[in-house]
Amino acid sequence: MENILEKIHKSTLKFLVPLEPGETYATIVDEAMKLVGAEYGTILLMQKDELRRAYSSDLEFFKLKPRKTGFTYTVFKTRQPLILTPEQVEEVHPEAQNLPFRSDILIPLSYKNSSIGVLSIVSLKDHHFSEKELGILKIFGSLATLAIKKAQLYAEAKEALEMRDIFMSMAAHELRTPLTTICGYIQLLNAKYGKTDTNEARWVRELYNESNRLKTIINEFLEVNRIKAGKLHFELEECSLCSIAEQVISNFKLTNPQRNIKLQDQVNGSPDKVIGDKDKLYQVLVNLVENGLKYSPPDSEIIISLSFKSPCFILKVKDRGTGIASKDLNRVFEGFYRGENSQQEGMGLGLFLAKNIIERHRGDIKIHSKLNKGTTVEVRLPKASSYGNFKS
Repeated sequence: MENILEKIHKSTLKFLVPLEPGETYATIVDEAMKLVGAEYGTILLMQKDELRRAYSSDLEFFKLKPRKTGFTYTVFKTRQPLILTPEQVEEVHPEAQNLPFRSDILIPLSYKNSSIGVLSIVSLKDHHFSEKELGILKIFGSLATLAIKKAQLYAEAKEALEMRDIFMSMAAHELRTPLTTICGYIQLLNAKYGKTDTNEARWVRELYNESNRLKTIINEFLEVNRIKAGKLHFELEECSLCSIAEQVISNFKLTNPQRNIKLQDQVNGSPDKVIGDKDKLYQVLVNLVENGLKYSPPDSEIIISLSFKSPCFILKVKDRGTGIASKDLNRVFEGFYRGENSQQEGMGLGLFLAKNIIERHRGDIKIHSKLNKGTTVEVRLPKASSYGNFKS
């Protein structure tokens, strides 16, 4: 018995790895045939109220269509396995008398007390299958069912993600043109009324800030699609991290004048040059500071620090906000991921973009966080003179 279980275990390991549904069906049939020394096998799954062949090791051998009053449907409905002789099959399918099989095992495939299909394994040898082979395939069938459901769910999730990405890309492209026009008129209004202290001026400033936020979201959608397509373009040059940080702080002072954002320059005037795309690095830092502002009390500080530890510059963004739960830390860099308890607006793209951009700069990004204590995001980038020593 121990030897049999070991064989079943080795067989099931082959289809428990991530596989497409078709690959899973083929592997299940192949391993089932090996376990009981059979020559042919097929899987039938319920689709649109009828059992359809999802996979067959030999299309000619399994061209018979199951009848709703036959043995295959009986096994499906009762969830009880059967061993069939040629005579039993010929009684239902007279056309099967020319087929060379000597014995057929039908194994129900059930998931959560509901039938999803039938596994049929056929022997051409003179000896018929016994209760021993039936017992082996009963155990194997229960594990095979889990693999089938896993593969189906994986395929459904993959298709849903692809449809989401297509929708996001189309929506972003369609929204970009009218938004450009709207932003243009808002900029004109802001230039005319933005510096006054009237209600209209406050409305215009709010419109200006919200239109910029919407433009950022749309640009993030487009950036995500470029990353996935491998088409994100970089204009590399020497640039100053301190200058980028100062530019980011200056921009936030205009849009969030009430918030306190500080720069701690610890390189003490030494060269702070890296090889990078200035606009992309600016985008990363903006995303990190925005996260800090979003999840921190209005009266708390956001600290950007820049230091150097050979051969990398270390850029940190530190806040005293709500922090990130330990169970979410490993997933925050996934696209569209937001923690279970997140109450803030956003699509969960900022850190995904940041990670991809930093890694393309041959750098590294990490997050250190504790709930209700705050978060520190640490970015490491090689100094310009060491850039060539790092792999992209």
